[in-house]
Amino acid sequence: MGHLTRQCVVNAYKGLKSAEIIQGKSPVLRCPRQVLIQVHSASLNPLDARMAEGYGHTVLNSLRQTKSTLMGDDLKSAFPLILGRDFSGTVIDAGPSALSKFERGTEVIGVTLPSEMGSHQETITVDMSCVVKKPKKVDHSVAASVPYAGLSAWAALFTTGGFSKENSSRQRILVLGASGGVGNIAAQIARAYSAEVIAVGGPDSEKALKATGAIYLNYKDENYAKDLISLSGFDMIIDCAGFGSKASDFVSLLRTGGCVVSMDSPLLNNTDKQGLLLGSVSSLAELLSSNINSVGTGNTVRWAYFAPSEQGLCTLRDMLDDGSLIPNIDRTFSFSEILKAYTYFTEEKTKGKVVISSWSRE
Repeated sequence: MGHLTRQCVVNAYKGLKSAEIIQGKSPVLRCPRQVLIQVHSASLNPLDARMAEGYGHTVLNSLRQTKSTLMGDDLKSAFPLILGRDFSGTVIDAGPSALSKFERGTEVIGVTLPSEMGSHQETITVDMSCVVKKPKKVDHSVAASVPYAGLSAWAALFTTGGFSKENSSRQRILVLGASGGVGNIAAQIARAYSAEVIAVGGPDSEKALKATGAIYLNYKDENYAKDLISLSGFDMIIDCAGFGSKASDFVSLLRTGGCVVSMDSPLLNNTDKQGLLLGSVSSLAELLSSNINSVGTGNTVRWAYFAPSEQGLCTLRDMLDDGSLIPNIDRTFSFSEILKAYTYFTEEKTKGKVVISSWSRE
């Protein structure tokens, strides 16, 4: 019998309130590129709450089963489901391909794919492409609050939006939902690259958004629509506010050749409701429909998805070290309080990241 480790799991799609702490099998290295990590801190993301209710199960379970077959492990079942998409910790061991880069005892930060078991457990295995050395000037709890939201922002800006160091200083970027985890980091990254950023958030976020150097707009202000139109001529509009298919309504605010990038693609919802094939086809049809009216202008509506990026993680780490990225942490819980953290995340209107820390034996 293998070693046991504490894990926080859900065994049905009944939300975070159905979670429980168990003693489960410790993850083990199964390929040369994997790294085994002792988790010191992890965070909660909105995706965790949605996955606990079944969001994305059609695609994610299909990916999980395919990988399980290829890797020869026993994680083909959807349950128990371990949530948590990012972490900060210490390397316990590594496969032959990863050991030269991540020696035992190396402090690291990283992410785990939504189709894989999450970081809300004491140890985790991830591919070496999903981890980098931890920033030196922040502690584990701060470091763990950034990777998933940060790489989602990176995907929106760079991978999907075409943002780059070469064109950044000439870019005007509108971030909708800039007070949330992804939107706030997107605004900070764009400002760090000298782009002009207009950040939209609620009244409680004014101080934090202005501190990034962005132009702040309060979406609750009676003059919001007028002010937004007066600032139009954006190269990129990033939807972190959940507009989804309605994000195409903002195309008129773009410069010629600009793009609207939404983090709220309907793909996983559609495949959950309609099945893998039909859901994928209907999602493609939605995307094409969103772009029909702007064909002549060169403007586009695009969907962005979280994806691991070593370059992105390194950039986030360096920004944490030089102080150009300051994560907004609402509250920190110990692992023994993780169920309380889940309840807090579900029931309270959080004003920043919720972090799970103190993962050593309590």
